[in-house]
Amino acid sequence: MRVMFICESCGDSTILNDHTICPICNSKLTKVGFIDGHKLTNLNGEQKIQWLENKLGHPLSDEMNNLREEYYKKKRLEREKQKEEEQRRREEEKIAYELKILSGKGLSNVPKCPVCGSTRLKKITLTTRAVKTAAFGTIGAIDDAGKTYKCENCGSKF
Repeated sequence: MRVMFICESCGDSTILNDHTICPICNSKLTKVGFIDGHKLTNLNGEQKIQWLENKLGHPLSDEMNNLREEYYKKKRLEREKQKEEEQRRREEEKIAYELKILSGKGLSNVPKCPVCGSTRLKKITLTTRAVKTAAFGTIGAIDDAGKTYKCENCGSKF
């Protein structure tokens, strides 16, 4: 069960499964009831600090506020770096896969765009054709008549 905790030293609020030590200042965390936890998650920055100070019965020091802000800034940067690394890894895998296919060592039955040779194709579905027909009539559907794929690189349909 996930439970909301607050730190009486730095004012951090967090949802943890089994830890009772603040990840920011290493102080003991205090368990918060369900209703107070729900209130706390729906408050913005200044409202949250005022609520915490009222609940704790003392103002949070500027030093602890700065420590908390630096901690979350560091965590945010770490998450962004992880996302960038994951995106770069996906791009590298995609490029390696496309190179494998283009070199003839990969799957031989993968369709390719006749215009640009890309394998980034999107199938033109029956739903797409039905929506175009409903929206634009038969003239809108003529564009996709006899076509199966649309290239995501150059936009050609074949």
